Amino acid sequence: MCGIIGYTGSSQALPVLVQGIRLLSYRGYDSAGVAIWQDGSLRIRKDKGRIEDLAPRWSPDELAGTTGIGHTRWATHGVPNQVNAHPQHDDGETVAVVHNGIIENDLALREALEADGVPLVSDTDTEVFAHLFARAFDGDPVAAARHLLEACHGAFALAIQHAAMPDTIIAVRRGSPLLVGVGVRENLVASDLRPLVGRADAVIDLGEDQIAIVTPDDVRLFDADGAEITAERRPIDHSERDIGKDGYPHFMLKEIHEQPDRIYELVASRIDPKHQRVRLEDVGITDEQWRAFDRVDLIGCGTAFHACLYGAYVLEGLAGIPSRALMAHEYDARKPHLDERVLAIAVSQSGETMDTKIAIQSAVDGGAHTLGVLNVRESVIGRTVNGVLDIHAGPEVAVASTKVYTQMLCGLLLLALRGAQARGTGDGLLAEIAPALKRLPDDVRTVLGRFDRVREAARDVRRAGDMLFLGRGFDAGTALEGALKMKEISYIHAEGYPAGEMKHGPIALVSREVPTVAIATSGPTRERMIGNVREVRARDGEIILVATDGDGDAEKLADFVLWVPEVHPLVAPVVNVVPLQLLSYETARLRGCDVDQPRNLAKTVTVQ
Repeated sequence: MCGIIGYTGSSQALPVLVQGIRLLSYRGYDSAGVAIWQDGSLRIRKDKGRIEDLAPRWSPDELAGTTGIGHTRWATHGVPNQVNAHPQHDDGETVAVVHNGIIENDLALREALEADGVPLVSDTDTEVFAHLFARAFDGDPVAAARHLLEACHGAFALAIQHAAMPDTIIAVRRGSPLLVGVGVRENLVASDLRPLVGRADAVIDLGEDQIAIVTPDDVRLFDADGAEITAERRPIDHSERDIGKDGYPHFMLKEIHEQPDRIYELVASRIDPKHQRVRLEDVGITDEQWRAFDRVDLIGCGTAFHACLYGAYVLEGLAGIPSRALMAHEYDARKPHLDERVLAIAVSQSGETMDTKIAIQSAVDGGAHTLGVLNVRESVIGRTVNGVLDIHAGPEVAVASTKVYTQMLCGLLLLALRGAQARGTGDGLLAEIAPALKRLPDDVRTVLGRFDRVREAARDVRRAGDMLFLGRGFDAGTALEGALKMKEISYIHAEGYPAGEMKHGPIALVSREVPTVAIATSGPTRERMIGNVREVRARDGEIILVATDGDGDAEKLADFVLWVPEVHPLVAPVVNVVPLQLLSYETARLRGCDVDQPRNLAKTVTVQ
């Protein structure tokens, strides 16, 4: 998730680019950079860090020019540093490129370029675009852009400059959003509307596989076949106050809907289909270390702890390493045995959670190998651990975490698959799971498209004072997470349980006044879950059932059914939590609660 800004016009480009990067920093902030054409040469300034720290170092005299592109990065390929920051350029420095998205076949393209003697200096997939465009360009930018569309697989938004066209920006879109802002004697390109408000009068939404040639006085649009098409313009009528929510009434709902794109970016950047392997070299765990571990401790609080529950299942089940999920604030109390054969994983949205910081520091002090599964690489925990798996969720504004949770699940599954490959326990496993991971963004979109079913259930649930959430196996943590979301933002008292615990006490609460949400999707635990649901039904309990499409028992047993597509059991928790996120959101909205900033809660817990 990165931010793109491009400007061509009569004003100096640098101030426009810097302001655009600031407005896009919610999309990524581990590095930033600009490229401006000045007197026929390409001037690039970029580095690791935030725009507030980098921009004061960029001289307006050295970067004088009226056409340029800028970028703020959230790293997928290559660690955040100056070399990997955008813009990227070709070896002749005739082409500069900024990019949001993923090239799925970047390794194959890199190998082909290197075989032709092309020097690749960064670890990014973006550099591939620069070299391919430079070699394909013969004076026709549309033909060179079409070559990128033909050669590159994945989802990407590009803004490109070429030395032969110093006042022109070439914009290319496949999958990732990209807009062209139309002004007076100036035009812009951006990842979203924020940088366009106040400068552009109208906007052009680039369609799939479309190419825009943008100059100060004109915007020409072409399809994937190179045919010129009419550019449909729409006026900008959003106020700056509302831009941050992209038209959604709340940040939480916006972030729920961002999940398919975030999942795609994480999975596509980490799975190498050509060599059938998981790409996690940057987390700093060798095959020898994977084989030496005899225990994994997954440490987290709240939503992160629920992700740890899933992580323990998949690490032990796939990689064959005994694994346990532990609440960070209880870690020291158990005085765990620690040495280099223990892998301690800190799971945190912010990387600043005090309890988790203290717990992972004790693991460091005890000699364990440490890893952070984090959404903020440059955080205290990120600087404490031996390695970081960046889950790449992007900034999350709403206090109740949604997209970070599903990214944690995906990241932990990728980690388990990598451990299984290293330990020899995953023969053929990636080939089995990879198609399910590739379909996962579309499966989540399917659930998001069924919001009306959730609304119907929420209209009933909003009157409840108490609720129960039940799940088994991989979805035991999903039940706990669903209950947490409900209590966080709707203020309904909700408890989550592994469903087998029902008969050991919680069943006493079952009644029409205490709705039970049960996750009984297809998979190894479905039959037992259906048995638990029947126990609730026998006691006249109200049931909201998360069930797989086509399940003939679901509507017979439940008052409300929240349907989800059939998926592989290992990725089911990612899909199954989405209707629970929507249910808590809609219930809170109907109850008139402050969805984004619920009472008494903070986004980052920095005290014990």
